[in-house]
Amino acid sequence: MKHIFFLLLILCFASLLAQENHRFININGTSELVRSADQINFSVQIKTIAVTIERSKVTNDNDLAELLSILKKIGINSDDIVVSPIRLGKNYEYDRERQRKLTGYFTDVNVTFRLTDLSKYYELANQLSAGNDFEITSSSYGISDYEIQHKAALENALKAAKEKAEYMAKALGQKLGDVIEIEENDGRQTNAALSNTITVEGSASPEINGKVVIKRSVRVKFALN
Repeated sequence: MKHIFFLLLILCFASLLAQENHRFININGTSELVRSADQINFSVQIKTIAVTIERSKVTNDNDLAELLSILKKIGINSDDIVVSPIRLGKNYEYDRERQRKLTGYFTDVNVTFRLTDLSKYYELANQLSAGNDFEITSSSYGISDYEIQHKAALENALKAAKEKAEYMAKALGQKLGDVIEIEENDGRQTNAALSNTITVEGSASPEINGKVVIKRSVRVKFALN
């Protein structure tokens, strides 16, 4: 076993020396795609507080049924709706003396859904804002072909890295060799036009549109011949 260990150690050391003697260039390539949004993702919270847990849950169940009825009338597919597990508990608030007081019992559910017909946005927003039972906790633009656009952005970033490496190597009188290593710098993060996050108090324009920005960055190590 000792002989095998030392043999592996020597091989690893030789590999490190080979890498040190091998000339290479590290390049970052970036890409940014701007696409028109074709969907809006919503998250709505329904929280009910009452004097008993039973009354709280009954009211919350009714509010949830009303929300699902609204979504159905708007034409949102049931596959695009997700209802979170219910939360039940005691509700506390602080009085003027900063003392924690029991003020009732709460029932809480969150509903996330996707609106794919943007022409229905204002109709939906108006119905949700008609009462005080629904709170839109988040909303953002999205694109249905995200995976395709993500792939395109990565390909563009790789092409940008190669193009940059080629002219840098040429300027130094070198030739670009094989790819040694590729690393994606930013994972799968996407800026879904956060500056255009939607609220109920939106523009009065009869049309709504938004942009989704997909940014990708890669680091590529090329050999130099």
